[in-house]
Amino acid sequence: MSLQPIKSGVLVPAVSPCDERDRFLETQFADALEQGLCGPLDGVYLCGGTGDGMKMRLEERKSAAEIGISICRRHGKTALVQVGAYTMRDALDLAQHAAASGADGVSSVPLPGANHTQQMQYYRALVQAAGIPVVLYYMPQPGVSFTLDNVLESLQIPGITGIKSSTNDFFFTQQLIAEKPDGCAVFNGKDEYLAPAVIHGADGGIGMWATVFPNAYAGIYREAKAGDIARAFELQKDLNALCVVVMRHGLLQSFACILHELGMYDRVFRAPAPQYDAAFARTFFAEARPLVERLRSVE
Repeated sequence: MSLQPIKSGVLVPAVSPCDERDRFLETQFADALEQGLCGPLDGVYLCGGTGDGMKMRLEERKSAAEIGISICRRHGKTALVQVGAYTMRDALDLAQHAAASGADGVSSVPLPGANHTQQMQYYRALVQAAGIPVVLYYMPQPGVSFTLDNVLESLQIPGITGIKSSTNDFFFTQQLIAEKPDGCAVFNGKDEYLAPAVIHGADGGIGMWATVFPNAYAGIYREAKAGDIARAFELQKDLNALCVVVMRHGLLQSFACILHELGMYDRVFRAPAPQYDAAFARTFFAEARPLVERLRSVE
């Protein structure tokens, strides 16, 4: 490994704004990232699910990685690049590019359609291609759900230094924390239980709501880490109350609508993702505005 593993902290999954033709908007991306990294966050997770990475063109993903890594360097923050793709060829290409661009590490979702044996082959190739720390991304989906033993075996591969766990099964994340190899970091990826995960030993958090509520999100992590359980759960309660409203209206539309309302971006998810409109915004904010304002007001 050419760099030290990414061991802890709060990484914000950067969104990747686009126009009506789904073309990546580099200037908007850079401006918002510059502003976001002035806050309490420890680094950036580039081209992940929140960043719509799997729907971006390869050249756009490389551009986003280059811009994000450069900005992280100026701010003294960590840059972790998600390189998972629909083909192993593209993923390894993205990993080599991220390493050459100066990333602190690369991350990857499972290779779509691959069984566990094939995933192991992919992960070993990814470690070799990147030459820098690799953080796996576990998020159960149709066709890519693996057993705890499968995931733990993956974490034994030399060069894999951590995992982001984004499963609704909190006990699965607890098991990962308890059974992971020594020195392997577990990053919580399910925002709704960030505080419990940290209390149970998670090393960090990587979640979409850090984008719009950086102080509240970092506050949940740091208060839980410091043992101020009451304050951590006070913030977690507000975030979860908003998540209940969001899930009722639709996650992607609600998240994008909040970004627009805050003056950050107009469009962040590419077709065929559902989009918000004026009618959606009126209905959603009639219910969500007090919670959004409370979370935004956290210092």
